[in-house]
Order: sequence, then C-alpha cells, then structure tokens
Amino acid sequence: MNRGFDVLQDHVASRNIFDFGYRTNGGNVARNILNPFPAISNDGWKTFFSEEIFPLSFTRDTARWTPNYSLHLIGGGMTYSSLREWFEDYDVPVPRLFAAMTLMSAAFVNESLENKGVVGFNTDCIADIYFFDIGGIILFSFDWPNRFFSRQVVVSDWSQQPSFTLPNGELHNVGNYFAAKWALPFYRRLSLFSWFGEATTGGLSFAIDDEYAISASAGGAAIHLVNQGTNTVQNTVDFVPTAALFLDRRNSLLASLQITNVDDYFIHFNLYPHALTDRGPAVGVWGVVDKRARVAAGFAIGRPFGIGAGWSGL
Repeated sequence: MNRGFDVLQDHVASRNIFDFGYRTNGGNVARNILNPFPAISNDGWKTFFSEEIFPLSFTRDTARWTPNYSLHLIGGGMTYSSLREWFEDYDVPVPRLFAAMTLMSAAFVNESLENKGVVGFNTDCIADIYFFDIGGIILFSFDWPNRFFSRQVVVSDWSQQPSFTLPNGELHNVGNYFAAKWALPFYRRLSLFSWFGEATTGGLSFAIDDEYAISASAGGAAIHLVNQGTNTVQNTVDFVPTAALFLDRRNSLLASLQITNVDDYFIHFNLYPHALTDRGPAVGVWGVVDKRARVAAGFAIGRPFGIGAGWSGL
C-alpha cells in the first residue's frame, strides 16, 4: 500500500483510491511497457538516457532520474530482499518469485497513478520498471549489496501506517520511506543520516545506547506532481521545506514527527506498534494537524489497514 499509493502524498485532488481511472492509466502503462521503443524514440534516446537513466540532467524539469536510484533501485531492492526473507520464514514456495511479484504489482499501481489520465507515450514507467525496479531485484539477488546496506550503510524501511479515514473513505498517512545510516568512523555512536522517499532529507543520528537512537533531518518534500505534457507523461514536482525527528530501536522506527510547509500535512506524527511496550496487540497511532489547526487521526492494528477520522479536503 505504501509503495503502490505513494503518489497520494503529492496533494492530489482526491485520496479516494477508487477514483483514479485504473483501466485508462493501467492500460496506458501496460502498452508502453510492452512496446517501449516508440515512446523512447518520441522523446529521443539521448533525452531518455540523460534525464531518466543517468544523472546527467539537473534542472527541475529534467532531473527525473533522481528518485529512480533511491526509491526504485535501492529502496525497491531492499524491499525485495525483505519480502523474500519474509516468504522464506513462512515456508512459502518459490519465495523469490512471490517477492518479485509483490514488488512489481505495487510498482505497476504506482506507475498507473503517476500516468494521470494520459493516453500516449510514457517513458517514466519504462525507466522505472525496466531499469530500476527490475534492476533492484537483480542487484539485491546478490549477497554483497545486502551485506553493504545492512552493515556499512544501514538502510531500513521507515514507511507510514496507511489508514482509511471516515466519513469519506480516503486513504491517508501513506508513504514509502527509507532511512540510511552511516556510522562515523571516529565516533561510532554518531551517524550521518538520510530519510528519503517523497521527501529527501539529510542530518545526523545519535545512538543513545545499544538499542535506541534518535535522528534529525531536514530537506525538501515533493508536492504537486504535475504533468507538463499533453499526450505524453512528463511529470515534474515542486519542493517545499521539511524537517523531521525520529526515534528507533535497532533501526526499527518507533516514532516520527515531521513538519512540512504545506497547508494540510503541516504537522505529521506517527507512533508505531509496540513502541511503548512489547505486550498487547500491535497498535500504532498517527495524527495530522493542518495550518488551520484542524486534526485528522487514526490507528493501525498489526498487518490490516488502519482506520482514522479526518475532514473533507485534508
């Protein structure tokens, strides 16, 4: 849910997940994936590789490669490894296949939402799926990337707790995020820290003891995913300042507090299951305050979706 509906953070007109024209958007994504060459030729192969694949373009309108390395390649690869290990633990046959299918299903939903009603060329989904989503699966099928991102630079999934809110049935508190820590060699309790997803932030993490750590970061959050084309998908985003605090136990996120310069999710808080005690049911809570001091809140129970209450237009 966090990966598939990650785009809901971009202040879309509706958070009702049944309003997104899946047939039109999914069909257009499928056509471009099954026959990618006309779309690439339309934009030009040089444009495709310099803006979508390699870090060779750096303007707001052309640096579309930026989330591909962090979210799709590293984040997606790490998610694939985690899913594969989860399926193995539960004795599911062919765990690598089920992990890949789960990841790619979420990727397809994400690309469909980002298609935004276009019937035409879409090179974004081609780059994301063929080069980075599948590339992440292949890369993290080897041992050395898993060792590196669990020992040298520790990457952890610090995503949100998705919840359907009443009375409108909208999906809130959704987002695919990762944290990365690199311990400073001269002082191991202090680490360089990054929290990335729709927000890209950097800061420091301090190990309070052998279990708990507190982290702080600041940077920019992506909002307003806008398609600049008519019969093609050329999405660009605007960025606003954001800052966040985190508490984790052995790199498992316990609580987060984020402040972002937007009207709706101005103050955003998450308390994760078993943050306070290991006993009892796995219940997490979240809350949002907008700039007009209106509140939305909800809770999540273990693996099922959470439920919350909010206001129209959040």
